[in-house]
Amino acid sequence: MSKARVIAVEGGNIFEYRTFFKKTGRAKYISHLDLYRTIQRSFQRAKLPVWHTLGYNPHIYLTFSMPISLGYEGVNESFDFRLVTDMEPDEVIRRLNDALPEGIVVTGIAAPAHKPEVIARAEYSLLLSGKGFDGETLLTKWQEFMAQPEIMAEKRSKKGIKTVDLKTMIHGVSAQKEGNALSLGLTLTAGINLNLNPTLVTDTFAAWAGFEADYHSIRRDRILCEDGSEFC
Repeated sequence: MSKARVIAVEGGNIFEYRTFFKKTGRAKYISHLDLYRTIQRSFQRAKLPVWHTLGYNPHIYLTFSMPISLGYEGVNESFDFRLVTDMEPDEVIRRLNDALPEGIVVTGIAAPAHKPEVIARAEYSLLLSGKGFDGETLLTKWQEFMAQPEIMAEKRSKKGIKTVDLKTMIHGVSAQKEGNALSLGLTLTAGINLNLNPTLVTDTFAAWAGFEADYHSIRRDRILCEDGSEFC
């Protein structure tokens, strides 16, 4: 019937789903914490038979595979949730989309195939410009920047700030001018243990080239496993 992963619990079974969604337009300004709350409220409005965690503070089980930064659009994001009743995916999708705010759209539901720990890379698209730089100059500067044997930058983490070589975490690059802007496609190291934010790359580039980056769009297109397959 459904595409859920069946989990045996005391008293019966519960059904776990991985939901894929888009976060675009004005919704990109919803922070991760607010997105979490928005999804929870949407479950309630959709009147879905969601499973709640056990213990002293029961709450709706909801986990995101890889949180997305504030101001970024995402076209294939995902979160997991559980139901106490098996349901048809199309019905779950319909109810959620009726309850979600503008800019957040569920595109599919499946049983979780991978654990978030297998996430290794992510693909991004960025469009940026710089005052006093035309598209041709930006492209030339970018090519010079990427030709360096090392690209050192300070990276902030939970353990503090450390200097890292960004080139070791850049696995794919495409670049072209778009009017007076620079259009980039970046494939970067991503995951629970090590994650490279694309704006660290582009802000480092802007500082190297001598301008302040003006971002027109930042979008996460795909989340990938180590072998290059789509996380699902």
